[in-house]
Formats: sequence, structure tokens, C-alpha cells
Amino acid sequence: MQRSPLEKASVISKLFFSWTRPILSKGYRQRLELSDIYQIPSADSADNLSEKLEREWDRELASKKNPKLINALRRCFFWRFMFYGILLYLGEVTKAVQPLLLGRIIASYDPDNKVERSIAIYLGVGLCLLFIVRTLLLHPAIFGLHHIGMQMRIAMFSLIYKKILKLSSRVLDKISIGQLVSLLSNNLNKFDEGLALAHFVWIAPLQVMLLMGLIWELLQASAFCGLGFLIVIALFQAGLGRMMMKYRDQRAGKINERLVITSEMIENIQSVKAYCWEEAMEKMIENLRQTELKLTRKAAYVRYFNSSAFFFSGFFVVFLSVLPYALIKGIILRKIFTTISFCIVLRMAVTRQFPWAVQTWYDSLGAINKIQDFLQKQEYKTLEYNLTTTEVVMENVTAFWEETSLLMMIMGELEPSEGKIKHSGRISFCSQFSWIMPGTIKENIIFGISYDEYRYRSVIKACQLEEVAVFLVLLSLFGKAPPYNKGNNTIGPNNSYAVIITSTSAYYVFYIYVGVADTLLALGFIRGLPLVHTLITVSKILHHKMLHSVLRAPMSTLNALKAGGILNRFSKDIAILDDLLPLTIFDFIQLLLIVIGAVVVVSVLQPYIFLATVPVIVSFIILRAYFLHTSQQLKQLESEGRSPIFTHLVTSLKGLWTLRAFGRQPYFETLFHKALNLHTANWFLYLSTLRWFQMRIEMIFVIFFIAVTFISILTTGEGEGQIGIILTLAMNIMGTLQWAVNSSIDVDSLMRSVSRVFKFIDMPTEEGKSTKSIKPSKDCQLSKVMIFENPHVKKDDIWPSGGQMTVKDLTARYIDSGNAILENISFSISPGQRVRFKHCLHC
Repeated sequence: MQRSPLEKASVISKLFFSWTRPILSKGYRQRLELSDIYQIPSADSADNLSEKLEREWDRELASKKNPKLINALRRCFFWRFMFYGILLYLGEVTKAVQPLLLGRIIASYDPDNKVERSIAIYLGVGLCLLFIVRTLLLHPAIFGLHHIGMQMRIAMFSLIYKKILKLSSRVLDKISIGQLVSLLSNNLNKFDEGLALAHFVWIAPLQVMLLMGLIWELLQASAFCGLGFLIVIALFQAGLGRMMMKYRDQRAGKINERLVITSEMIENIQSVKAYCWEEAMEKMIENLRQTELKLTRKAAYVRYFNSSAFFFSGFFVVFLSVLPYALIKGIILRKIFTTISFCIVLRMAVTRQFPWAVQTWYDSLGAINKIQDFLQKQEYKTLEYNLTTTEVVMENVTAFWEETSLLMMIMGELEPSEGKIKHSGRISFCSQFSWIMPGTIKENIIFGISYDEYRYRSVIKACQLEEVAVFLVLLSLFGKAPPYNKGNNTIGPNNSYAVIITSTSAYYVFYIYVGVADTLLALGFIRGLPLVHTLITVSKILHHKMLHSVLRAPMSTLNALKAGGILNRFSKDIAILDDLLPLTIFDFIQLLLIVIGAVVVVSVLQPYIFLATVPVIVSFIILRAYFLHTSQQLKQLESEGRSPIFTHLVTSLKGLWTLRAFGRQPYFETLFHKALNLHTANWFLYLSTLRWFQMRIEMIFVIFFIAVTFISILTTGEGEGQIGIILTLAMNIMGTLQWAVNSSIDVDSLMRSVSRVFKFIDMPTEEGKSTKSIKPSKDCQLSKVMIFENPHVKKDDIWPSGGQMTVKDLTARYIDSGNAILENISFSISPGQRVRFKHCLHC
């Protein structure tokens, strides 16, 4: 990795994120490799962050009977969190001040107000300066909060992993790998995604108080009519939120059940294939998935109506605020347009920002409590050392055990009900289950201790690994590259970034566009339901086909994949397809249509503005294309950097007895921190480049608004209405288009998950295996999954009385291009004959 330009960047470069230009330029010109990624700052290293949080958590455990993880997090991150929150608040305050200047500008066009007409140009300058100040405040604040969320996730990731290495075997027996993956991926990701919204739990009420005071000066008591409607909408959203929580909690249990079985299937895929359990496993998981999707649809529909309430409420808020005042006292155009601008900000605060903030706190506190409960689980106790003896000494030990349990107790994995066990502190342990640490043969032999050439060679010789080493050298020199997978139009052997275009993926892309078309054609309050329903159906089919492909894939393909990477597709990527993608696409379409409508109206009223709109649209398209070249690659690298984290977790759990017996926990913590740092480097760079892009987009829109403002002031004649409509819509475009741009980037980022799922769907299939998918049973009864009827049993004339196996000229390879491990083997096994297979490491 390269040294980061951030280390020597100036204050201006950090403020405008200009230090990311080298990686953006390189990503636009060529494909990015891992070596192109910048090193992370020392403050973001897993070692530093985990040590900081662990120290505070230990302090919390020592000082209180009821320790709280949130207190430890508060002591680590609170002051920086509040600093960026204050910057965010100041940026939001500028939104409330802008309508005041807008009203003054509109008032200057009143024929009876010639005095203010002379200062209209200065009011326009002040309005534009407010947009510039808002840009300089909001972007550093949002980036800082995202950065803190990333640091909190890293620190808790490390704390959880260290706890896993200390958990007692009794606790681990009750926790599945799927549950741990869900704890790390689904819960901790909430800090990355939602921390920037957390401050609106106090910013939004203050914003409402300020706005209501300003609207009161315009409309007096009638201002509360619009606020009352917004409060009703907010209560409606709160009710929907409670329904969504209920569905989500129920769904979480079903997701855990599915991930537990999926994890077991992935870990024991060889046994599944050996016993021909593919169909049974597929039925079992699909039945759980079907129950899960019923709850997913209910939650998605509730979220859709929650989101629609925001767009639905805009007109009614202004109408109910202005109408009573207009009927009683009459109203001028200045007050109408100023009220519209105030209500746009008020609606965002009441129906979006505050509910999002409450949801963020609910999710974050729930995740923190889950992690806190996990961190307080029972740990295994190391045995008492007695260096005066080289034997294992048991004193008055009472226990109920089997052979394995006795060995576990000697290692400290199980505790005796009575008595004590002592040993010298050194144990040599060889598990009855094979376990290999991901890495080279040398790394597995050394196992984290200092390298000893003589001892290393002795182990190689004792394990008869010389022949294996010679075989690997010959394979590397003369072996052929694996052939391309049939059905995948990928280019080159290093196709980790290739976009997969297959007949299967083309079919689903068409399916998604049909859903989009349904949304555009449908009318009324339920216009987005077809899209949400269609995309969840797409998610259902993609999961089904991916599961079918994994179960039917040959072992040569599955051996090349890591268990953590496969499980990540079924957990995180499917969660994105279920939860985030439908509503994100819906929001993007809604916002895009609003922006297009506003631009058309402004251009019709003032044709000169259309001339300013064209270069803005062209600049936006060029800048977005330039950014996406790099962001897609960074997101892909980030996804690939996430898999080693979960792979290391799964590996550690499988070999936990071994690494604890040899005392290698610190070594494995170092490896885990290395994987975390690799992922952090990619994620931090993605966040930085994303903020660079969003800041440039807003700068373009600020320039557009400046042009609109001065064109309107200089070309509009006597008339408040025209300039009021133009500037009000232009301000609305500023906020809405920024949101639309963010949504478009989110959609593109989320579609990476779809691409990764397609990569698994298009895996090759075992020869002779049926490619017909298994449909889940309608009654979803798991007890019937394992019941198969053999039609041959009822036909006595053809069912044999004994079994016989004949093998003739069998040749087998681990991979298609590899050397034969069995060659021209022929044998026959008679009915009732017993056969013993003897194997060795190098055969």
C-alpha cells in the first residue's frame, strides 16, 4: 500500500477533500489494484482503536455492578461526536435563514416598495453566500460523523473477536457461526450508515422551534395548522414505525435460523454432497426463506408508506398554513413564497430527519445492548500452573465425561464440578478434526512463533511433505491455468472486477426495469407498490437460484471460494436486496421526477435559465461518470476486503481448541487486526472520494443557483410572482437534487450486491446433476423436508436384495487442469463385503 496524501495535505485540501484526486484520476484511467490503496492513518488502526475501547470497557467492568458499553463508547468518542454535531446544526440553521432573504428579494419587486429594489442585488449575494457557508459546514460534519461511526465499528469488531477467543465451550455450543456473522455484519454496519443522522434527534426539534417562530411572524396562529398536519403525519409514521419494528424483530429470528442452517451447509458441503442431501437442504432453507419473505414484504410495504408520507405531505402543509390566514386577513405573494420555503425545511425536519434520527438511536442502542450482552458471557478459565511437575495432576476431581470431555477438561475447555487440575502449562494438542489455518504451509507449521530453520525442516520431513512441496513446485512451473467457467463472459483470469453479462443476469435486469416501468405508469398514493413488490420478488428468485447453484456446484469450484465469502453473499448481500434496494430505487425515482418538473417550470418561466441548466446537467453527467469509474472499483475492493474478516472468524472458531492449547490468541488477534485494517483502508478511501464527489456536485449546484438568482434579478420586470416561483423552485432543486444524487450513488453501490449474487448464480454445475430448482412447500413444514419416498421399494421384481459396486479405469483430479490423484483404478466390492480405506497426507 502507498502512503496516504492525507498525511501531508493542507487544511484547504482536507476541507475540500482535494487529496483524493490522485486515486480518482488513477481509477478513471486504469483498473485499481490493492497496492494502489492508501495506508490508513494510525488513529484508525484496529490496534489503536481496540486498545482504547478495551481499556474503557475494562474500566467499566471494574467500577460498576451493571456495566454499560455505551458509557465506554461515550468516553472514547463523545467530544468529537458533539463537535461535528454542532457543525451540522450550524449548517442546518442556514436553511432556516435563506427564506428570510428570499422574502426580501420578492418584496423588492412590489411596485409600492421601490426602496428595497435597489438592494435586491445585495440580498441575492447574501442568499448565495449562505449556500456557500452551508456547503463548507455540512460536508466536513457529515464526513466526520461517518468517520467516527467507522472507528466505533472497528473498535467493537475487535472487542467482539477478542471475546470470542475467550468464550467457554459451553457458551460456544449455544452460539452458531451464522449468529456471530449476523452480530458483526448486520448490527455493526448500523454505525457506518446511521451515525450522521443521530444528531437530528435534537437538531430537528430546535429547527422546528426556530421555523415556527419565523412562520408565526408571517402567518401568526394559522402557522400551527400546517404544523398540526405535520405532527399528524409524524404520529402516523411513528405508528408505522412500531409496526415495522414488530415485523423486523420477527424477521430477525427467521434470518438467524436461515443463516444457521446455511452456515452449517457451507461448512459441511462435502458431507452434503456425499450423502446427496442437496435437495433436502434446498427445501429446508427455502421454506425458512419463504416465511422470512412474508415478513420482509410486510416491513417493506410499511417502510414504503412511511417514505410516501413525506412526498404526499408537501402540498397540504403549505395549503393548510396559508389558507386560514388568507381567508381571514388576505395574503401577499411574498408571504406565500416565503412560507413555501419555510415549509419545505419544516417538512424535512418533522417527517424525515427526526424519524430517521429516532430510528438510528433505536437501532444503535439495540445493537450496543446485544454486543454488551455478548461481551458479558462466561469465559473459559485457564488451568492452574504448577511448574514443579511435568505431569497432569488431578486432585479430588468429580465430573461426568466421555473420552473427549476428559481431554477438554485437561485443556481447560470444560470445568470439573469438584476438585482441581494442575499441569506445567505446556500442552501439545492435535484435534481429531482436521483444521488448517488460511495461509501457506510454512505459516501453518510456524503458527505464529519465531522461525527456526532446523525445526521447520524437521517438521517437513516428519510429515513427509517433501513430495508435496515438489508437486507444488512442478505444478507452478508446468501447470495450466484453470479454464474459464462456461457461461460467464468474463475477460482474463483476474476477473474479480469484471461485470458479468449472462443470459440469466439479462433476464433479471429486464425484470427490474419492468418494475420501474410499473411504478412510472401507476398513479396515486400506491404508485410505488408495484416496484417494491417486484424487487422483493427479484430478491426471492435470486436467493433461490444462488442457493441452487451453490449446492450443485462442483467441489473444485467451491474449494476455490472461502466460507466467509459465501456466507457473506447469503447474509449481507441478500439483506441489501431485501431491505435497502427497493426503497432506495423508489426514493431516487421520486426525487428525480421532482427535480425534472422543477427545472422545466423554471426554464419555461425564464428561458435564459435554461441556458444555465444545460451546462449544469452536462457537468453533472461528466462528473458522475468520472467518479463512478473509481467508486465502483473501491466498493469492489471494499467488499473483497470484508470477506477475509469473516473467513478469519470462521477459521478461528473451527480451530479454537488448537489455538488456545498452544496459546496463539495474540497471534490470531494480530491477523484479525490486519484483515480489519485492509478493509478500513478501502472503506475510508471510499468515504473520502464519495464526499469529494458530493461536495463538487453541490458546488456546481451553488453556481447554478447563483446564475438563476442574478438572471432573475436582472431580467425580471415588475412582478413578485414570477421571481418568487423561480427562486423558490431553485432552492427546492438545490436540496432535492443533492438528495437525488446521493440516492443515485446509493443505487449504483447497492447494485454491486446484485452483481456479486449473479457471480454465484452463474457458477458451473456438476455433471449429471439436475439443474431443476426445488420449490418450497406451501405449508412450510420443515418436518416433511427430509421425507423421501423411494418408488422402487414397492416394485419387488426390480429392487435388488444386495448392493454391489464395480469401479473400472477410474481417474480423478481435484481440479480439471490438475494432476491425477487416482489413475486407472479398477476394483469390485461384493454384497456384504467390508472395505477399509487407508489414506495419507500426500496421496
